[in-house]
Amino acid sequence: MRQKFLLVILLFLTMYFSNTAETKYVKGDILIRLYKENSALEIAEDDFENIDLHFCKLLSSRMSIWLCKYDPEKINDKKIIGRLKDHDLIKEAQFNHFVTARSTFPDDPSFNVQWSLENIGQSGGVFDADIDAPEAWDYTTGGVTVLGDTLVVAIVDGGCYLDHEDLNLWKNRDEIPGNGFDDDDNGYIDDYDGWNAFNSNGNVPVSSHGTHVSGISAAIGNNGIGVSGVNWNAQVMPIAGSSGTESIVIEAYGYALEMRARYNETEGESGAFVVATNASFGVNFGNPDDYPLWCAIYDSLGVVGVLSTGATMNINADVDVTGDMPTACDSDYLITVTNTTRYDQKNSGAAYGLTTIDLGAPGTQIYSTDNYDSYSYKTGTSMATPHVTGAIAYLYSAANEEFLFQYQQQPAETALIIKQFILDGTDTLDDLSGITVSGGRLNIYNSAELLLDTSVDRVPGIETSLSLSNFPNPFSSSTTISFQISSEQNQQNEQTKLEIYNIKGQKVKSLECMRQLSDPKATESLSTITWNGKDENNILVGSGIYFYCLKVNGQMKVLNKMILMR
Repeated sequence: MRQKFLLVILLFLTMYFSNTAETKYVKGDILIRLYKENSALEIAEDDFENIDLHFCKLLSSRMSIWLCKYDPEKINDKKIIGRLKDHDLIKEAQFNHFVTARSTFPDDPSFNVQWSLENIGQSGGVFDADIDAPEAWDYTTGGVTVLGDTLVVAIVDGGCYLDHEDLNLWKNRDEIPGNGFDDDDNGYIDDYDGWNAFNSNGNVPVSSHGTHVSGISAAIGNNGIGVSGVNWNAQVMPIAGSSGTESIVIEAYGYALEMRARYNETEGESGAFVVATNASFGVNFGNPDDYPLWCAIYDSLGVVGVLSTGATMNINADVDVTGDMPTACDSDYLITVTNTTRYDQKNSGAAYGLTTIDLGAPGTQIYSTDNYDSYSYKTGTSMATPHVTGAIAYLYSAANEEFLFQYQQQPAETALIIKQFILDGTDTLDDLSGITVSGGRLNIYNSAELLLDTSVDRVPGIETSLSLSNFPNPFSSSTTISFQISSEQNQQNEQTKLEIYNIKGQKVKSLECMRQLSDPKATESLSTITWNGKDENNILVGSGIYFYCLKVNGQMKVLNKMILMR
């Protein structure tokens, strides 16, 4: 009875949506694919002379697809497709449907002045001189990853207004504020709101600059208030430490490093999932050779999976020649940013460098959050850089399970892939070509497309020449995992290990075997291992998605996904 009831409901819904869905297409247009060469056009036109059919535009020569016109008054729409398909010369026919660009717009009342996110020529700007945020938001608007990690951006600045209604401020829930104790044993006392490296305490000061920068990266989007950030729901970790002495800067970065490292080490039980740090400050004409520890901290952050962004000088100078801190630092994990205008030109007062400055981002007359629930316009590379910081967090929110699992296993290598997506996704600008690494301006939609079109195999260290699969998949009781390795990887007494992880990145089982190769000259070797769905304690694991990776002599080679159903 229950099955019949469900069937009736399904049929009802099918009929309902079939009748209510409105198909939109251009009246009088038809798309036709011919079986034969285009010489058959005249024959087809003659055969359908009664409806005034004529071929008006070749859309694809290789596929022989044409845009055709006909008189819709002379034939019913329900009949024309069938009649055309019945013709000997016509392989396929369909209507010319309307297609709309997919984009998501927030209801924040001041979004219309945020030209950096959506430039429609407001205030005399150039149409589309923006980062294509609404197009990217159609994929996701940020906040958390598909694995459930809450994205955090660490804004190293002068501080932040902690009560701003349009900011989602990170809180250290393992710390009791104001009790004078280091409750979570992370080396920082009362760091509930973040950290103040100026005074080495948890009292984050109010800062107009820091609040403005925070809003550019991550103001809450679509909440009917103020503005929208590049990432609508990422949490902002405020760290005060953008001026004074270098020791203050290092202490500030050290806090972000500690919190992300703890997150990795505790599998998310403590710390924070910091994916990016933002530095809208620096030392004009600084020589990185004089700042080895400052530069080194970017590599340390990169090792735990954090990309850092740095604003270059607000001076029209070549950083390749003059130097600058931190944007002349030689760290792969640092993304350096200059300032572009609403006209898609480099701001005349912003620095550049073919080998030192990676890309441009909007930074001139940017409207964002300010102290005491207010908003303001500010200009500078300081405003350009948090666009990139927000973009880093956005890309992690758009990434699929496999990519994020790989990020858990190889945070440093995978972070560099995110950086490459950002650089490869830029819109090329004449004004930045030849004076920046990418030659372009940030475009988060393009970067998201690159991320979604790729696979985890792009991550360094993963060898696509190796194969890994399991059957059955999905499975209930057990599954057999097969892997095949080419002779280039084969070695005598080669140690092969299969490690199985749950969706949180926790290892549940390690399956190991020694493969004695009988024929060293063989082109490939096939091995199989069966997993019975139990963990290291011989306890059945629950239903869900699991990842399994092949390691050969301690090196990760291939990653795959399977589904367990109890």
